[in-house]
Order: sequence, then structure tokens, then C-alpha cells
Amino acid sequence: MKKTIYLLALVIFSICCKEAPVKENKKVILKGAITNYEQDTLYMKNVSSQFLFFKEIIHPIVLSENKYFNYTFELEKPTYFQIGRTFLYLSPGDSLITDLDTRDRAFASFKGIGAEANNYLRNLPYPKAGSFWGGNDIASKIETYQEMPSAFKNFLDNRMEELDSLSHVSEDFKDLEKARIKFDYVNSLQNLYYLYYKKLGKGEMTNEDFFAKTKEANNYFIPYIKPYLSDFNNTNYLQLEVFQSILYSLKDEEFRRNHELPELDNNLQDYLITADLVNGLRFKGYSNELGDKLKAGVQKVANPDYATVLKELEKEYALITKGNPASDLTFTKLDGSSVKLSDYKGKVIVLDLWATWCGPCMQEKPFFEALEKTYQGNDNVELISLSIDTENVWRDYFKKNEAVGNQLQINRSQLTNYKVAGIPRFFVIDKSFNIVDVFAPLPSSGDLEKLINQYL
Repeated sequence: MKKTIYLLALVIFSICCKEAPVKENKKVILKGAITNYEQDTLYMKNVSSQFLFFKEIIHPIVLSENKYFNYTFELEKPTYFQIGRTFLYLSPGDSLITDLDTRDRAFASFKGIGAEANNYLRNLPYPKAGSFWGGNDIASKIETYQEMPSAFKNFLDNRMEELDSLSHVSEDFKDLEKARIKFDYVNSLQNLYYLYYKKLGKGEMTNEDFFAKTKEANNYFIPYIKPYLSDFNNTNYLQLEVFQSILYSLKDEEFRRNHELPELDNNLQDYLITADLVNGLRFKGYSNELGDKLKAGVQKVANPDYATVLKELEKEYALITKGNPASDLTFTKLDGSSVKLSDYKGKVIVLDLWATWCGPCMQEKPFFEALEKTYQGNDNVELISLSIDTENVWRDYFKKNEAVGNQLQINRSQLTNYKVAGIPRFFVIDKSFNIVDVFAPLPSSGDLEKLINQYL
């Protein structure tokens, strides 16, 4: 009897175990500190989402003492992220203790689950600095373009050996990083400027001579570049910053013909159409011409993911064109109280979006302050300097600097409806609280003042 009861209990236990499988761990834990950073919030950007699907996903990580963080979130699959200049490769279940430094990703360090991949990424070259040209003795000794292929091949081989030596990383990670190394090699050969910039700076070489030498070198590099671009038609490579640079060479028909490369994959063609439209809208703003291109792009793009991106953009940007009602916003004043954008209805509202860390914003600041003096005492217009710094950084700035005009602050996440991808940005809203232009001209151009005057 006891034996029967025991067997029955064992069967029930087995069934229960089958019905309740162990839950997959999707959590990622990041603990650590960051140095040379003055904000109270750290922003971690999802690189894979941005580069692959044009979706901006940013994780705000609150810091204590402007330095320490302890952040947990859920992740469905391995993904590239970026904090400042540091790239991370995070997988579900990772638990990392890290030290970061805003000066250079080489100063970062990682311990814990997932550390090996991230310590490897500390030594990624910077594509915008010419990849393998950046800060090394070998590159500084190159004297002719004929020396470049063999010199940079040494870098390629060393990086490949380092990658192959990793033991606690996935094959997917290795495949992506092997592709990155190949593209960095190609990018290094395509950046001939770094070989001649001293001569150009000293006037020992004219621009015409440089362009002639570049053409000569590019022909010489063809047999060296071709083997490393044989499998470029892989949309997973879009996650790699350097591939984004190489892609604009690959879309050139003459470049592909010279290197005997295949046509761009349909998905990559669709991606490029989408990328051109997305970047045009983000940084130049909506215009009738760009609107027509957007409609044509929606019809032309076959990839459902990119077609959806364009359709959504078409709807979203239609809402911030001239004549549409302005979306309301809530601002923080220096005295700690709040004020809404709609509180200024009845006036022409002019917003200057800026931040202390934005060099171009600070260059425009004197011109905007000059406009404030021009319209001082005019009850028909309200000029607002709107900071997207964190509140503490914004307040600290005005402990050292005079607050000229109406100084307000907002959390950047509230600006989603206005499609703010970069600053400086200037908004003009009419007296009826309708949009005039949310990609208005820079004050330094003189055109912003002309636009304001049209609506007074």
C-alpha cells in the first residue's frame, strides 16, 4: 500500500513538473559606476533596434551621486547597446558589474555573466576615425598607400585571433564581430585622408592632387577589398556601425562593378530607401517635396518591416505640419513651478531646444538672446529657451550663468510627438496654438526673425 502511494505521488510530481517548465531568465542586470560624467541620468541606446528597424529605444538609468547605477530590465534576445562611446552586447540572463568612462570605451571593464563579449568590445576601433587608422604606432609609420593593405591586414589578423580565443560567447556574436573586422579593414583602406592630412594641412598637397591620388589608390585597393565584401548581403550586419558607413559605398553601382560584387539584396535596397527618408525627416523636417517622396517610398518598399516604418512616419509627421494644432507640453520653471505650452496661447510662441552638452546649441544661444532683446516688451510674442538637460544639470548651469529671458526645462521623453531626434531645434507656433514650423530656421540665419514677423 505504501509502495502504491509512493508511486502515485511520484507520477503526480512528474506530471506537475512537465506542466510547469522552468521559466526562461530574460532579465539583464547592470551594476557599476561611470566617471567623467556630470548628468544624473545615464542613457543607454538600443543600437540593434535603431539600426535595424529605425526604432529609438532608450533606457534612462538613474544615477546616484552622478556616478553609481543598478539597473535591471528584460530582454528577448541578444542585442547591441551603446552608452556614450561604449558598445555593449547584452543577452537575456546577463548580470554584469561594470566601470565606464565617457572619455573612451577602452577604459571600461566588465565582470560577471556576459563579461567576455563586452570586454572584447572595449577595443573596437572607431569607424568615424578611420577604423584601424586610429591611435596606433603601425598606422603612423605608413608612408604610401601601397603599404596600407599589408599593414592593416596585421590588424585584421590580430583582431580575428583575439575573437577566436573567446570561449564564453555565442557563435552568433562571433559571426557578427568577424564581419565587423572585415568591414573595418575595408573602411581603413577607404580612408586615405588619414595618410595625407598632414600634407594637406601644410599646403604640401592640393585638393586636386589628393583627389587624383585617392582615385589611383582606390583602383590599387580593388583586389584587397573585394574578398572582404563577398557576403555583404546580410541585413544582420546593419547593427554594425562600420557597415552603415560601408553600405553607402556598396549602393554605388560603379563601386560594385569595379569590385565585381553582386547587386544589393532587395531588403538592403528597401533599407536604404527607408534610411534616406527617415534621416531626411529627422534632421531637415517635413516638406511637401519630402512628403511626396515618403508617399512614393511607401508604395515602392516591399519589405513589410520598412514599409510599416514609412507608413507610421507618414501619419506621425502629418500631425506636425503647418496648420495642425500644437501638442501641449509641461515645463519646469527655475522657481520650481510648472507652466504649460498652451498657457502662452494668444502669442506667437518661439521655442529654442538646447542643452549644456550641445556645442551647436551654445553657438546659437547668443543669436536667440539677441532675438529676445528685439522682442522685449512685445506682448504678441513669447520666446522660450527650453533645456532638455536633466533638471539638476539645468539648475547648476544657471548658478554660474545669467538666466536671460524665459528659461524652462523639460524631460526629453515628452518631446516624442514633435519627433526631436537632434538639437538645436526651433519651433514657431502661432497665436491660435497651431504649428507654423517645428523645424524652423536657426536664429543665426536671420530667417527665424522673418518667420516670426509674418505671424505677429
